[in-house]
Amino acid sequence: MKQTYPALLRHKLTRMRSFMRIYHYRFLGMEIHPGSIVGKVNCKWPHKVTLGSNCHVEDSVFFKVTHPFSKDNFINIGDRVFIGSRCEFNCSTKIMVGNDCLIAGNTTIVDTGHGMDRDMKINQQPVTCAEIIISDDVWIGANCVILKGVIIGKGSIIGAGSVVNKSIPEYQVWAGVPARYIRNR
Repeated sequence: MKQTYPALLRHKLTRMRSFMRIYHYRFLGMEIHPGSIVGKVNCKWPHKVTLGSNCHVEDSVFFKVTHPFSKDNFINIGDRVFIGSRCEFNCSTKIMVGNDCLIAGNTTIVDTGHGMDRDMKINQQPVTCAEIIISDDVWIGANCVILKGVIIGKGSIIGAGSVVNKSIPEYQVWAGVPARYIRNR
């Protein structure tokens, strides 16, 4: 009994801190639905982020939104989504995550890129943007990179360490750099 008491106390304190963070982020404009647990996240423009109900966002997740005063760019996370620690959502247009998704730690989701015109200096290239849609029931393994314009179909799985640079149909398993079709789910 003595061994479980400190663990119970630590669990209750962690939950209390999460509730305090949720109220803080809501005060700043983040839309957080009931039942969600939010760790220590980094978000400079919380009014551009919506978090569905019963989600779990671990510590050190980074929500970056450029052009915060535009109505057209936002990050929308569905219900019952798990986001592992040190994930990065880098948004210039839209990043939408469906319901019942698992996004493992160290995953980067970025909807921007740069031009590659040979006649221009690389730091003067135009920025290109395209929204990212992650459908319902998707599992993204650890250390993945999801690039602009990608739509991941319902029920798909992305293997750990993959770089996804093109859209993935429903109920398929993809992995690799760049990600390629492995098999149907």
